[in-house]
Amino acid sequence: SEKEGSVNPNADKNWRFVPITGNDKLDVRFETSPSEQAAKFIAEKAQYPMKQVGTDEIGFAVYQIDLSK
Repeated sequence: SEKEGSVNPNADKNWRFVPITGNDKLDVRFETSPSEQAAKFIAEKAQYPMKQVGTDEIGFAVYQIDLSK
């Protein structure tokens, strides 16, 4: 709740990326919480293939997303 300072995301699949086509392989990455809860959410709700590829210098998990699928 806003009063408690928490956010409850809802993955309702109401938007998506357009698949990227072409011969160039892109390396698209994003950062998020390094928690098991975030990893579980991504594993259960991802619409595109994603894998954790590391951690940044301040501790965020770095994921790579394949938008060619």
